[in-house]
Amino acid sequence: MLTVITGGMFAEKSTELLRRGRRLKRAGKKVGYFKPAFDSRYSEHEIVTHDGAKVEAFIIKTNAPIQITSREYFNNFDVFLIDEVQFFDSTITLAVQTLLEAGKEVIVAGLDMDYKAQPFFVTAGLMSIAEDVVKLKAVCAECKSDAWVSFKAENGKRLQLGTNEYTPLCRKCFNIRRRAIEDEVF
Repeated sequence: MLTVITGGMFAEKSTELLRRGRRLKRAGKKVGYFKPAFDSRYSEHEIVTHDGAKVEAFIIKTNAPIQITSREYFNNFDVFLIDEVQFFDSTITLAVQTLLEAGKEVIVAGLDMDYKAQPFFVTAGLMSIAEDVVKLKAVCAECKSDAWVSFKAENGKRLQLGTNEYTPLCRKCFNIRRRAIEDEVF
């Protein structure tokens, strides 16, 4: 079974990933956590939520996610929990399908859209083959309704993970901010 946990920043995707992992561990499953190699914002070898919860994780190269199917991991886990899935290249889909065909359970967490409200195609592709998709929402920083996207005011030339430069916004507030920036440019 494949479950995709998605939504914008600050929607508590990693928190939900860790919660599901703890529950499966209590059910007697052998659980392995994985994250992209470059995600060292809070810890080199742990998945850490914004509120400080953490769990040890194996590091996977973003350009070689097929390594998750290596014997080192494959034979040791029933459940594979992968955080920040949007940052892996498209071969993550092949890795996930390999695990699923072998009867493994896979739960991934990741952003569904970038700061311009454009889809992350890796997440979208995994959502299309998942049995379960959970879309979590943060709170809009402007009007306090459900946030739809993680807005970033600057033009986003560099990758940033979980920083204060992103603001959760609902669609209405996102469009207002986007139009204001476009008006400044023209």
